[in-house]
Amino acid sequence: MSENEKKIEEACNVWHTWFEDDTHDYSESEASDIEYFVGVMMYNHFAFSKALSTMKTMDVGLDFKNAAGSAYLEVYDLIGSIKSDDELELLALLQNHIKQALEKYENDRMACYLLDRLSNHIKTLAGLYAGKLDKRDIDFERMAMKQGL
Repeated sequence: MSENEKKIEEACNVWHTWFEDDTHDYSESEASDIEYFVGVMMYNHFAFSKALSTMKTMDVGLDFKNAAGSAYLEVYDLIGSIKSDDELELLALLQNHIKQALEKYENDRMACYLLDRLSNHIKTLAGLYAGKLDKRDIDFERMAMKQGL
């Protein structure tokens, strides 16, 4: 396991431990939300140059952020310490994080709703990097209909 992968795992563990305390609960929480929000923080921190202009950043839900309390900054610092000038390396790191999280929750459609959304977005981003997609050809409505959303 690489140092960056260890940081991601530690970030997930910090939040899983924090949210074991029921007083830190937030609306409509799922255990997989931890991996989702870590993935969102990674996406935002990596600032992918090929991201669509309308998707340069993603929101970390305010109710989640408030419930995360002081643990939020700890995770923010861990993710912020991940460095690389190679965007493809960072993309692979994020893809691996999502893949492992989906496997962890056995691809349960209800439990992994947010992870699935993030995964689909990152697959589109990977297609842009691979030259398989052109930003001008991306139609979110059509893509949502194909996925049955």
